[in-house]
Amino acid sequence: MDRRPKVIVLLYLLLGYVVAQFVWWGYSIYDLNAELISANDALSALEGGASASANALRGKIWMIMGEGSVFLALLLIGAFYIRKFILREHRLAKQERNFLLATTHEFNSPIAAVKLNLQTLAKREVSGDQKQIILDGALSSTQRLEGLVSNILMASRLDAGKLELLKESVDLQDMLKTMKKRYALLAEMSNCSMEWAAEESVQMNVDRHAIESALGNLIENAIKYAPGGKITVGYETQMGGVQLYVADEGNGITKNERSNIFKKFYRTENEETRSQKGSGLGLYLVKELVGLHNGRITVTGNTPQGAIFTIEFKGKNT
Repeated sequence: MDRRPKVIVLLYLLLGYVVAQFVWWGYSIYDLNAELISANDALSALEGGASASANALRGKIWMIMGEGSVFLALLLIGAFYIRKFILREHRLAKQERNFLLATTHEFNSPIAAVKLNLQTLAKREVSGDQKQIILDGALSSTQRLEGLVSNILMASRLDAGKLELLKESVDLQDMLKTMKKRYALLAEMSNCSMEWAAEESVQMNVDRHAIESALGNLIENAIKYAPGGKITVGYETQMGGVQLYVADEGNGITKNERSNIFKKFYRTENEETRSQKGSGLGLYLVKELVGLHNGRITVTGNTPQGAIFTIEFKGKNT
């Protein structure tokens, strides 16, 4: 369980002290004015007449109490928003720390793999088949590295509002054929069975690079979290729109996490003890890129197990 930042504890202590002092001062002022009113009433009784000053004192008490209540309310509201801001900054700082830990590992892993493969080729005599296996491993590692750099750059451009879409007419069947070749080696290395459901040609007016990036992130996630299983990638037309989907047979995603997985830097595991690779940017990018096309991304459970990610575009994109 995440511990509260120390500054929040300090804020609670300071706020508790201020409220306690405020209540004590209010009580002291009220008590002092009550004594003055009582003394004034006694003096007026001795003089045989009512005192207008007693009524004035009572009016001042209520005025002080009213102003004090407003001040206390503003103080509490301010403290609430300060607490909310501190917790948000603490959460963002933790997410960024996790991101740095993740990307450090992500960069080191493919770089080390490429280096090892090249050293093997340089120092040893290998047969043609072994050479091809080594080259394939190096190519897969460079693709991982390229994908990570692309995700980071794209996330930066999205945050800065500088990502411009270059829409064109794209044949989804042709796009999936390209992606099938791109991810064939990665799927083979993870013992995944890939099925591509793209039997008919469908034209869409989209930014091809952006949609390929979104779909690629979903495919990489499926390969990563469902190794050795079946993964289905395809699309279908419904009510004038198009639905792209990636289905896997992994462990699936709990309903509690489905609302969080598209948040920036969100990971379902602690970065320091995690068993899977990832930067926490993939699904965030998917949601943002799809949103720029006025589409939406949803996740549901698969049968008998796993998850289905669906990208839905309305008819105006086709």
